[in-house]
Amino acid sequence: MIRKMTVEDIQDVQEIALTAWQHTFSKHIPADVIETFIERTYSDLMLKKQLEKTMVLLALDEQENPVGYLSYTPIDVDGESEVTALHMLPTHLNCGYEDALLKAALATLQDAVNVDVYVDQNDMTLQDFYAKQGFSFVESFSELFEGISVNTLHYTLPITQHAHT
Repeated sequence: MIRKMTVEDIQDVQEIALTAWQHTFSKHIPADVIETFIERTYSDLMLKKQLEKTMVLLALDEQENPVGYLSYTPIDVDGESEVTALHMLPTHLNCGYEDALLKAALATLQDAVNVDVYVDQNDMTLQDFYAKQGFSFVESFSELFEGISVNTLHYTLPITQHAHT
């Protein structure tokens, strides 16, 4: 089941984020850097702000336990939206929850020109997922994440084709 995140889900999202980040990036980013980033970025206050500014969808398993989430921005003036996060508990990866979350998000973005996503080069699972969903590679660039150099990959998915005038 997919539903919108509420304030009551903050602790679950914090746990999913920390577990997913540790699972995905522990070989490339030191544990203390991950924990500091999660504590700051996924604090109660920051998640409340995120709920005000973005859409956050939660995936629930058969027992209605949260197992993953996806956040994305509203369509901007240029007709673009961005998937800002897609994290799953490692035990629920590749079980269809990612597909259901993205499908639910895309259903609300039918008026967008395109949807963008930025993926860490070391996250092969997410790269494969977005490629299978029809996203196209745009570019790769280096940036600093918490003082650590990382390579980020930009993907895009065209949604609508507007007539040129």
